[in-house]
Amino acid sequence: MILRVQRFLLPLLAGLAVAAALTASPLTAVALPLAWVVISLAGRGLPDDERRLLTAVLWVAISTRLAVIAVLFLAGLPGHSDASVGGLSGDDAYYFSRAIRARDLILGFAAGKYDYFVVYDAYGQTSYLRLLTWMQVVFGPTPYGMRVVNALMFVTGAALLFRTVRTGVGRVPAFAGLVGLLFLPSLFFWSISLLKESMFFMVTAVLVASTMAVWRGRRPAKTVALVALAIGCVWLLDDLRRGGLVLAVAGIGLGVTAQLILSRPRWTALAATLAVLALALPFMSSRVSERLVSGVTSAAQIHAGHVYTVGHAYKLLDEGFYRQPGVLPDRLTPGQAARFVVRAVASFILTPLPWEVRSRGELASLPEHVLWYVMLVLAPIGFVAMWQRDPKLACLLLGLALPTAATLAVTNGNVGTLLRLRALITPQLIWISAAGLVAVIATLIERSRHFAPGMRPEESTT
Repeated sequence: MILRVQRFLLPLLAGLAVAAALTASPLTAVALPLAWVVISLAGRGLPDDERRLLTAVLWVAISTRLAVIAVLFLAGLPGHSDASVGGLSGDDAYYFSRAIRARDLILGFAAGKYDYFVVYDAYGQTSYLRLLTWMQVVFGPTPYGMRVVNALMFVTGAALLFRTVRTGVGRVPAFAGLVGLLFLPSLFFWSISLLKESMFFMVTAVLVASTMAVWRGRRPAKTVALVALAIGCVWLLDDLRRGGLVLAVAGIGLGVTAQLILSRPRWTALAATLAVLALALPFMSSRVSERLVSGVTSAAQIHAGHVYTVGHAYKLLDEGFYRQPGVLPDRLTPGQAARFVVRAVASFILTPLPWEVRSRGELASLPEHVLWYVMLVLAPIGFVAMWQRDPKLACLLLGLALPTAATLAVTNGNVGTLLRLRALITPQLIWISAAGLVAVIATLIERSRHFAPGMRPEESTT
């Protein structure tokens, strides 16, 4: 009798749970089965111990994000009729409210002129905004379900990069990088926002995976499809962020060029010679110097615009350029341009210094900022270690990071924006630094074994 009741109650309870989930958040109810598919595919073909560990890490990553989203839901209970409910930032609320306005227009609900103005504004018109809008049309207003989708996109991108890195440099650096990527606080925060960061990261991960598959040449039968996929990713990156196409193509080109040069000693010497000549060329040609200074001036104008925004600004130009707020520099001298570039590079690496912290948000991000310094120290070691295992992967990750880092360095002027946009290169840096960390630990372990306690160095070699 009890068994019959159990057989009846269990399906009933399961059905009620599914119905409740579909009612409360239909998009979440759809996303969670997709998470199971993604995690199952991520571990496909791995040894049993690695597959179990990868599955556990990915499920923990999904579960912790779901827990935080649930907390946001409970905290926003009194104001769920507000379009900005649960917003993690002003941009978060703006994106969702814009999607809701577009949904109202599509479904023919009452709307005013201002709604049309907001929906058709050219600013922020990306494929992600269209995806966010159609999610609201199909599933109803779903600010929390969309956070789950974004979390799933981020975890999917992380799993793709894990498989790519594991193929090249082994499981230990791959797992170290995966854990750092999934649980770094800033990336965790942005992965559950309603912004385009998760989608941008996932598309970048697909680009890296498809490019490496073509470059390694291990799937010649699928080369055409992989090239088409990579081209589609580049196009989508350009749609998601202005200049994404140029930065992606420049990054891939830089990575391929670096691998070709560094793998041949003669080419390396020739490239070093050409680099020295290129640095000397502006001093020998006034035309080249003028073009370089013009380009730096354009970047300085963008930087000055950021300085005059609300928030914690930092300055890269000489102090005289900031005496009149809102006035952008018309023309820099070669000396001013050189000082601007040097300060830009230093600021991108160091800003904000611990004693420059002003707000609570910057103070909260200070531990991660110290970790940023550690990753930068480990990066050269990691690049060498990764080069020894997979030169192509090492050069591609570095190549994708450098153009973006250079662009951010010379165009930014706001600490909050800088901390946010560093996330564009942090994933590449994490994998390289993870390889460096593993190399350092392996070296220390080897030395501790080589020089046993109580044994003199000369005795350990006998």
